[in-house]
Amino acid sequence: MARKKRVYDDDDGRTVADMSGVERTPLIVPRLPDRKNDAPESAEQPDRPWEQQTLTKGERRSVVLGAMSASVLIALIFIVVFAIAIALIMWFVN
Repeated sequence: MARKKRVYDDDDGRTVADMSGVERTPLIVPRLPDRKNDAPESAEQPDRPWEQQTLTKGERRSVVLGAMSASVLIALIFIVVFAIAIALIMWFVN
């Protein structure tokens, strides 16, 4: 028996992500990816245009320092909250 095709009211026919080239992953015996599929199909449109721009040495240094300072700030927040929790536990126990 053939299934009846579902019709959605909010479907306008646009494709959000084209999945036609995606193959199923084998579960028991994994295969290595083909070398020929690694090359982009068209050189006109890069897949990731935001990676095409190169950073200068100063810009790269500032990006790395910004990321490191953000991680240090988050670590300090965790340390302070942990110290406050220990202080509160010690205060309520005594």
